[in-house]
Amino acid sequence: MGDTWCRKRSSDLRQYHKAYTRETWTKLLQCLNQDGLQVNGKVSKAVLKERFKTFTTMFDEIHRTRSTWVVSDEQLQSELGFRQIEKYIKYQPEDIENLIDELFDGNPASMARRRT
Repeated sequence: MGDTWCRKRSSDLRQYHKAYTRETWTKLLQCLNQDGLQVNGKVSKAVLKERFKTFTTMFDEIHRTRSTWVVSDEQLQSELGFRQIEKYIKYQPEDIENLIDELFDGNPASMARRRT
């Protein structure tokens, strides 16, 4: 088929990959964005609740539809998945669990401020 045809198909594939990433994962990650969470200097529970609800709904839909797809190329499979956006994720699930467990225990810095 020739080098030109292969380069064109490879370029097309990369464009589809970028569009897929933008349309799927970028929208999902916007649910976790901190912008607009605070109202009068405090986190709005209603906004936070809605963001988590939207994230869950979107992720469930992505999982439901994408789990039926088959990508046999391992490199492309890893690029299409959530692994591609790991560089944007600050906390892993275990980190969140540990941080939640620490809530309301008081940390040394906050305890020192209270005593002064």
